[in-house]
Amino acid sequence: MNTSSKKTRKVSSALRLAAIAGALAAISSLALGDEVILRDGTVYTGTIVSQNRRTVLIDTEVHGISTRLELDRRTVKSIVKGETNNTPVTDLNPADPGSITLPSITEPVEDTQQFVKRDGYNLIMEVPLKGGFGTEIYPLGVASSLAWAKEHGVTDVVFRINSGGGYGWCASDMVEIMNQYRGEIKMHMLIESAISASIWPSFACDTITMAPGSDFGGAVGYTINDTGSAEVDLKMNSIMSAKLESQADANGHSGYLVRAMILSSAAVYAYQQADGTWVFTDTLDGLPSEYDVIDGPDSVLTLTAKQAVKYGIVDAMTEGKSLEEFCKVQGIEKWDSVGDIGTELVERDVERSKTFQNKLNATYRAFYTELSFLEGRNRISTVGSSLQTMRRHLGTYKRMMKEAGELHMPSIISSFEDAIDVPFWESQIETRLNELKRLSKP
Repeated sequence: MNTSSKKTRKVSSALRLAAIAGALAAISSLALGDEVILRDGTVYTGTIVSQNRRTVLIDTEVHGISTRLELDRRTVKSIVKGETNNTPVTDLNPADPGSITLPSITEPVEDTQQFVKRDGYNLIMEVPLKGGFGTEIYPLGVASSLAWAKEHGVTDVVFRINSGGGYGWCASDMVEIMNQYRGEIKMHMLIESAISASIWPSFACDTITMAPGSDFGGAVGYTINDTGSAEVDLKMNSIMSAKLESQADANGHSGYLVRAMILSSAAVYAYQQADGTWVFTDTLDGLPSEYDVIDGPDSVLTLTAKQAVKYGIVDAMTEGKSLEEFCKVQGIEKWDSVGDIGTELVERDVERSKTFQNKLNATYRAFYTELSFLEGRNRISTVGSSLQTMRRHLGTYKRMMKEAGELHMPSIISSFEDAIDVPFWESQIETRLNELKRLSKP
């Protein structure tokens, strides 16, 4: 071996040892203790003594005082374990890199979102439905929440709704999801405000509870005409009413109320029986002399909490809007909460749903924009370009139809006033392209 090669080997070895020494120095400066990170951002560093699916026991320091804390697992966001190395760094032999064992700083963060239902206790999950349906509220959040609830043994899901309504497709797909879990999880609607399309999931729940000052109803559906004005869609409202009436009756709610909330021509009357219960009907025929008009035939029903409670339509909260008050009203004495998991899932899924919705809308508009260009073109080259562009948009649209199903929002496709007829346009585009090929031949 020549001198140059020996020098290179010595330099390489020196650099390697320096790198190892640097790594060891860095490791020695790190805190190798365990870390427990709470959902509120608090971090406890120390030694985890024990942990199970209910509690985490950690020896740590609080304000400089050594103490042992027992933490409720439901408040824990993540756990990071550190392994201490009892061999001092100075005792390691850097000349023998193979003898150096680097300590493991962290282990994979384990799943702390595991909850066990205690015997005799209900495990409750709260899911927020706040904002517009199809703009801030999406079916995917409901699907993810209910799937999580089933997997983790949740007994009761409480949907807390505060919505002025929105798109019917969103409410419809949401109800379809809820129906898949019927009988497996008890579903409750806690209303702070439920107007228009937001009444759909309310009537799909096992119980309906109204908070003080809340309102419920006014679900007339509208469509936007060519001038941009909203028009009452009588056919759509009739279909929507029939579907939701059946849903309400199946869950022990009055279908007459649904009709009055959706159809301005529908009325609902009530009379009280000897046992104090109220009977609802949509006709004056056969009514006793004393009856109440809940809603006449020329208006759309919107109930206040006071009205709804009077007729036994919903349960009432009088002291506030908390989950504790809700459980008290529903007679749930022993219960645990899974915390803010429902909120986290809904917030996560809303962004994914919005991104998809925006892309779908853009694809839909691009297809019909190109179609309008096609109708004004007569040169073979420009017509061919428009047809090829339309075919690309159609391919994207087809893929998004499949994705809509995966995101639990299949009805969004049919919500367009002029939804793209894929088989028709595939055939039309192919036929036109073949005609252009034939015309372009010499």
